[in-house]
Amino acid sequence: MKVFLIQPRYPHGWKKPQTYLPATLMNLGSRLLNIGIEVGFTDLNHSTLEEHASALRMSDFIGFTILGMPYVSDVVQMIKDLRGQGFTQPMLVGGQGIARVEPAHFERWFGGLGAIQIKNDLDMAQACGINPASLQSHFDTSMVPMLKRLPDSELRKYLTSEFAIFTSQGCIFNCAFCSAAKGQKEQYRSLATFTEELEFVCGYLENIGHKELRLYLTNLDLFQTPEMLEVFLGRIKEITQLYDLTPRLRGLATSRFTFRAIQADSGLPKRARECGLECVAFGADGANEETWRRQNKRHNSLSELESICTSMQAAGITIELFMVMGFPDDKFRNLWPGVKFSLRQAMKGRVIRPYLAKQTPGGNWPQGDPIVEKFLSRPELLVRLDYSMIGSPHSHPNRVQRWLANSAYLAVIGSLVPFGKCPTTPLIPVPQGLGAGVAETLNKWMPFDR
Repeated sequence: MKVFLIQPRYPHGWKKPQTYLPATLMNLGSRLLNIGIEVGFTDLNHSTLEEHASALRMSDFIGFTILGMPYVSDVVQMIKDLRGQGFTQPMLVGGQGIARVEPAHFERWFGGLGAIQIKNDLDMAQACGINPASLQSHFDTSMVPMLKRLPDSELRKYLTSEFAIFTSQGCIFNCAFCSAAKGQKEQYRSLATFTEELEFVCGYLENIGHKELRLYLTNLDLFQTPEMLEVFLGRIKEITQLYDLTPRLRGLATSRFTFRAIQADSGLPKRARECGLECVAFGADGANEETWRRQNKRHNSLSELESICTSMQAAGITIELFMVMGFPDDKFRNLWPGVKFSLRQAMKGRVIRPYLAKQTPGGNWPQGDPIVEKFLSRPELLVRLDYSMIGSPHSHPNRVQRWLANSAYLAVIGSLVPFGKCPTTPLIPVPQGLGAGVAETLNKWMPFDR
């Protein structure tokens, strides 16, 4: 059996390749290789489907990963194009961006294309006709078998850039707008397979004379299980010292669990920094109780957030604050405190990362909503759900509210970018007609988000 896995191209602009190791596909490919399935792979940021036409035709299944809603339209179009060229294989569509989408919504976008939604291992096993028990858990799989199959030029691009390394999955909180693996206890992966990946990567970097290991830790909440975090950070420190590399790590955390962890052990931030943790981002997402209540983010507290930021900075860790703002029901009284909070936090040396809130299928998509119906009917509109993109009539239907939300979002960016305190660059909804070229050109030149 042969499976060909595809990483879609970055969806904004054109001739704008993005280099970021598709770790999820590397893990899946390794799991398939381990049970004797032949696996092909391409990253369309670095190649085209035409270059792999022969391998595609020889494959029994073609699989696409979807990182988020902006990728859906391109994958739909690619499958249509492949069908038009005579490809008859089942098309497998998975990834974090599609795993929690309602099957009925998936069908609206991919119906009639012979596409199969892959939400979990059981779906994958059933689609490929393999015994589910034979497919090793992704928690117990190293991506090294797939990494070894990559051309050296590709491997060098991925590993000398920052890339995500799988550490854990799950967040106990259940924020309404979030489409990640929420509402579940954090589970760490196998330390043995984590170690295998680290040793392979560090050995490769040493061989090519590269001196840094830049990792994004995949925890949705770094300090939710601090004792396990320290075990994994310690392993990173141990292996990078062995290969004479400098670890540069960053990750995401919630203020509540970080506050509890530091209250229980005030030395934790300093030890984490000594292991290479350079930057931690916290989801502030507004600065008022009303917004947090509506978004089921009741675990946020301004006093706790201030306390942990101070502790982290004292340990030499850079603080980034996510400010998901401008929800479609936010009014001026909700937006203005967020703008003030952002500016004040930046004055304290914290980096602000604003994003414009969107309701997404994996988050809390209202049933029977006419706006939702437009997204279901026209998948090309899903690109407007990118959190970096300014609001459009499809994401923020009320004109006055949309103007207020966009103004708040752009005000934070415009005020802080000149001082190096905001890495976010806004994207523009591409209209139809004459303005399309201008919008696409502007989006093309916007730097990638971190």
